[in-house]
Amino acid sequence: MAVAISTAGPYYVSGEIKFSDLRKDFRAQQRKTTSGGSETTNLGLNEGSISTAELFRITDVTVTNPIVPDCTENRTSGPLNTGISTDNNLSCSQFRNSIKYVYLEQSGTDENLVIDEQDWNSNLDKNINTFVFIDGTCGSNDPSSPALSINVTTNNLFIDISGNVLAAGGTGGGNVGFAVTGGPGGDAISISNTSGNNTVISVRSGAKIYAGGGGGEKGNKGRDGNGGTCRDTTRVQSGCQQGDTARCPGGWNQYASGQDCCEWRRGCNASIWWKECDRYYSTSGGPGGAGGNGGTGRGYNNMPTYDIDGNDISLRGAGGLGGGGGGGCGAQNGGTGEPGGSGGDWNSPGGNTQNTESGGRKGRAITGSGYSVTGSLSLDTIKGSYLQ
Repeated sequence: MAVAISTAGPYYVSGEIKFSDLRKDFRAQQRKTTSGGSETTNLGLNEGSISTAELFRITDVTVTNPIVPDCTENRTSGPLNTGISTDNNLSCSQFRNSIKYVYLEQSGTDENLVIDEQDWNSNLDKNINTFVFIDGTCGSNDPSSPALSINVTTNNLFIDISGNVLAAGGTGGGNVGFAVTGGPGGDAISISNTSGNNTVISVRSGAKIYAGGGGGEKGNKGRDGNGGTCRDTTRVQSGCQQGDTARCPGGWNQYASGQDCCEWRRGCNASIWWKECDRYYSTSGGPGGAGGNGGTGRGYNNMPTYDIDGNDISLRGAGGLGGGGGGGCGAQNGGTGEPGGSGGDWNSPGGNTQNTESGGRKGRAITGSGYSVTGSLSLDTIKGSYLQ
């Protein structure tokens, strides 16, 4: 995991604290806009005097940009660890070890990054402005787990994405856990913030927030072969005696009869009588071959793979199996099973086959509640639904 948390501050760890310092570091300070950048000073806000009222710690979570924010550090700052006053008895010493902003910087590659599981010092539900920079890649190998998620109430959280957030592709039908229907594609980002305020996802021009493709449907079973009919024959004779005593066995039918003189045989003065008998029975056709499993949808877990001819084979479903052999006497072999449906590309459902179900549904780029999305919104940066 390549994640680091930092703060603007702590300020005034030692030495004198002046109102001019508080004006610059709290009223005039502007947050850094990139993970490798620095805070800046708004020169206009750094002019003139600053009143005591402007330096009270604001606890209202609906305030989007408090001059002096509420956070764990500012609640316990000062020489007596009593924090910055909210309405009276304000003193400069209360600002010792105080902070203005909190940052999380992500680089490299992380799988299933849960923002609220990082060490925010219990600040996400307070009104301090917190910033998340996604510069690397967040991915998921499991369609049921988003690549990037928040599962707690947040206030004034800004997620700045210049890197990649890639969902998992859905499992093809016929694979483990999916009998016929293709599995759904995964979601790239999940936000659960029903009671929070001002959670913003900012998308930069080079970002990729991509929903996973659905898994392909399992191929249909091949046709069963038609059955055949077999014929057995036998001759039943009565021997050298007077009269016709030959009979076909039970279940057999007579189709001819005859006699032959046996006078040439010693002691025979009669004829041999016989019956020609036959019977018919059916044979089974061969069973149809099983359909091929559906292909995996496009996702962090299923990036393009090329064969020797340069064809992308990563989304293909498996071929169907050959049918079983017939039982002879004209019985047909079973037909080959249908190939599995192709997995869906980014933000696409899985392919259908002639089977009884369907390919898996596509995922979402951003899902959940309590957020807004701004920035460079295009088919290149976001593939999938993202509005609430």
